[in-house]
Amino acid sequence: MRKSGRVQIGVWKVFFFCFWVGIMAGTIVGNWKMVREKGAEEKIIGEVEEWRETEDDRYNMFYPGITPWRRQPGNWEKFQFLCGKRLKEGGLGWLLGLTVCAPAGFCLLAVYLGFAFSWTITWYTIELGLMGLLYFFRSCFPQMILYLPAWAILTWQGLEGKARLRLFPALFAAVFLSVGAGLEAFANPWFL
Repeated sequence: MRKSGRVQIGVWKVFFFCFWVGIMAGTIVGNWKMVREKGAEEKIIGEVEEWRETEDDRYNMFYPGITPWRRQPGNWEKFQFLCGKRLKEGGLGWLLGLTVCAPAGFCLLAVYLGFAFSWTITWYTIELGLMGLLYFFRSCFPQMILYLPAWAILTWQGLEGKARLRLFPALFAAVFLSVGAGLEAFANPWFL
């Protein structure tokens, strides 16, 4: 707990508050964007009438936002790309946890994460109704089982630590991120 005058402010409470602010903002922006587009239904109907009948187009009509690259079976190149990307993100999170501005940085990251999740879920549900939730969770499974604990470790280090160099949690998070990238490359296409 950190004291600010007489009021005690828990950094975890601020973190979760920022996450919920991001969720609310993403939901509002996602809904506002769809309402703002005039004649969205007519636009969608016109696009469906002009639809080209290829396999990718038929697939994308029922699974919007899932690119053909994500559906391709995993290979070494895809794994290297995803592993490099996730380890760079994790490394930046680890370095952020070592700085003085870690609480503010992780709170901004929480707003971004909440916004991204809620905007994506809003977009899926507007396009597909309740089935959009299923497609969202299918696009996140099984890699999120490992990504979330890895980022929880990095967040814990940044918010609770005193800018100490903790190698074991960082290596543990790196292993989780690497195995998660493997699942994203090789197992996730089977769920899509």
